[in-house]
Parts: sequence; C-alpha cells; structure tokens
Amino acid sequence: MEDNVELVRSVIAAYFRGDQPAMFELVDPEVVVRQFPDQPDVRDYYGHAGVAEVMSEWIGTWEEWSIEIRSARAVGELVLVDAFQRGLGKGSGAPIEADVTFLFTVRHGKITRWRMFHSEQQALEAVGLNG
Repeated sequence: MEDNVELVRSVIAAYFRGDQPAMFELVDPEVVVRQFPDQPDVRDYYGHAGVAEVMSEWIGTWEEWSIEIRSARAVGELVLVDAFQRGLGKGSGAPIEADVTFLFTVRHGKITRWRMFHSEQQALEAVGLNG
C-alpha cells in the first residue's frame, strides 16, 4: 500500500511543478473525479480532460491559491491525503482558508478515482469507515 501512497505523492508533485504529462502517466485515462459532496451541482468528471477541467474550475475561483499537503497515508486500498488550502476569493478578494481531504483509489499502478471532502471524517464515512 505504501507504493500507492508514493504514486499519489508523485502525481501531486508533478501537478505542482506543472508537469502535466508526468501527472497523467500515473492517472488512468478513464479516471473519475468527484467534487465535494455538498457543492452545488456536484457531478463527476471523467478522464484526463475531466481532471484538467475540475482543477481549472476549482483553482479558477481563487486568487493566490496555495495548498499544503499535511499527510498522505494508505487506508486499506485507498490513499487519504490531508491538506490545507488558502487563497483569496476571485472578485471578492476575501481571504479563504479551508481543510481539504482527498481520497484516491489506485489500481494497477494508476489513480482510477479521486474524491474531495472537507474532512478526513467525511471521507472515511463516505467509504463506510469510522474516522
């Protein structure tokens, strides 16, 4: 399972250095991305184009956006990533800080599913585990 954690860390590192080809080498072409469950009009995004779209939409709502990865660990066959994001609301300039938890499914050496939550507890409950 530690291999899966390292794979997720590699995908995140590739994203932050702007290396989209390296990132997508480790993401299944049929990946499914799901936004925060309480977000209006929540929907799934599909494939590499879906990953690019959800990231553009998400980061596009912020100015001076940054995210700090606090930890990444295996939870069964899943990888749970705890992070903290901050930025300024685009247009409003309002400072925003929020916890975020990502839950990744890795199969055959590629990320096949990526889900976003506001807390580790919410993520674990979504997959039937207690926090």
